[in-house]
Amino acid sequence: MRRRSVVLIFLIVSLPMALLTWAGMRMAADEQAVVEQRFETLLEGRLKDINRTIERHLAETERKLQRLTQTDDLRPESLRMRQQGEPAVMQFFVLNSDGELVYPDPSGSLNQTERSFLARTHRMFSGKDLFTEILRQEERKGNPFTPGASNLNTTPSGGRSIQARQQDAMAPENSPFSIPGTSGWFVWYWDGGMNLIYWHRRPSGQIVGAALERARWISDLIAVLPDTQQSASSEVAADLLTPQIQLLDADSEIIYQWGGSKVPESQSASGASVIEELPVSEIPVAAPLAAWRLQCLMPADERTAFFASRSVYAGLIGGLIAAGAALTGLALLLYRDYSRDMREAAQQVSFVNQVSHELKTPLTNIRLYAELLEHDLESADSAIEQKAKNRLNVITQEAQRLSRLISNVLTLARQQRRSLQAACRNTDIRALTADIVHRFEPSLKANGIRVELESINVEHCFVDPDFVEQILGNLISNVEKYAASGGYLKIINSCDESRPNELRIDVIDHGPGIGAARQSDLFKPFSRLSHHIHHSSGTGIGLSIARQLARIHGGDLQLIPSAQGCTFRITLPQM
Repeated sequence: MRRRSVVLIFLIVSLPMALLTWAGMRMAADEQAVVEQRFETLLEGRLKDINRTIERHLAETERKLQRLTQTDDLRPESLRMRQQGEPAVMQFFVLNSDGELVYPDPSGSLNQTERSFLARTHRMFSGKDLFTEILRQEERKGNPFTPGASNLNTTPSGGRSIQARQQDAMAPENSPFSIPGTSGWFVWYWDGGMNLIYWHRRPSGQIVGAALERARWISDLIAVLPDTQQSASSEVAADLLTPQIQLLDADSEIIYQWGGSKVPESQSASGASVIEELPVSEIPVAAPLAAWRLQCLMPADERTAFFASRSVYAGLIGGLIAAGAALTGLALLLYRDYSRDMREAAQQVSFVNQVSHELKTPLTNIRLYAELLEHDLESADSAIEQKAKNRLNVITQEAQRLSRLISNVLTLARQQRRSLQAACRNTDIRALTADIVHRFEPSLKANGIRVELESINVEHCFVDPDFVEQILGNLISNVEKYAASGGYLKIINSCDESRPNELRIDVIDHGPGIGAARQSDLFKPFSRLSHHIHHSSGTGIGLSIARQLARIHGGDLQLIPSAQGCTFRITLPQM
């Protein structure tokens, strides 16, 4: 296989493969991005489902605390009894309408729980942080406190206030703040952790609150979250997606985690577990735990395996391999057919070449003995001599025509093998032209064609006489075939003063000429000027070979415009 063929096959395969690879990679990247987006959306949906569970739990807790704080019996004894019956409540407290603590009364008798509570929350009550936040929440809800008002969420006409309706519309379904009334949550930090305080303003203006037992409300919250082992098994059964989900506090310490494979952890300064790997998805927890977060994590190896199992790159690579194999097979098939055609063409050219050489030997002998016979008949009877000479002229003309045909075929074969080269030498162009025309003289006279030869500013030229002979022979032969009706042939050899280094040979006839529609095909191989039955037969390669020879010589052959007939111009450069 030649180097050019290898390069061609490589281009046939590589260029489409490069285009397919580029398009496939773009599509695969887009599809992979869609898969990752769906993956993140799926995990975020799971976190939102869990968050809704937490939100419902907090709403239920708030409704329960609202029932506990909706009491007008604010005696210390009654509140202590309520507290004893509610293990989730660490301490009840009461503020007057001015935000001052009236229970537990710091100046009265206190039990151990009350003294511990006041020690932890002293700054909250003394600085009125809780009271300030209550006023802010009431103002934000559109329910500013008005002493003596029994329904702070209604207008004087009895309907809901504009602010209240807006708050209701903005509050999500089952949100703690969608419950009508003046109540809410307050977050306070003591003992290194977040504590929840629920407050409820009574119609009298007093505020009844409940501080929840931190360990209890956290354990109650964890109780509504999925169990670790059950969650993992259900996720595996669902879709083989087993992320680890964890609940983090405001300090990014893990409160609770469940789900898939364990993600590597480290210890914080306080000794709590902290995940160092970035989460796949994360959302804040519902209020009042908005400082907490829900995170979804997967170990890097599992995430890689998950995406690999859903990756389109494997299919893309398989498709590209199949396409490459198909293109390679097609290219090899084309090359095989091309090589077979080339071998057949080479065999045909070789056959024609051999046959042409074989024909030249007997043809040369025919011409030789015809000339000898013509010489012998010169001494014979004049009547017999003329009759014999006429027949010998026919033999000579046909032999010359066959010789030109063979020369054209041999030239075509050599040109296809790219072995044809000009052998230029100093030549008397006038004598060469006259000798060529002399060979056609019997045929030209028989067709009534008058010949004129003219040379202008030219005598000796540096040309290949064999090339010139074959070019002129083909042009004169065409005049015999197609322009005999004009009865005229003129050949002009000249050198233009503007181009002294260029020999110009014009072959002019007065025949019917060549129509514009035929001129585009004039120099194409196997294209004939006429297919009429009364015209002489031909191969249609004469003009094509004539132009090729002129161009190999460094010049050209052209049909130039003329008022009558045809004018072919041969231009040959001179060194």
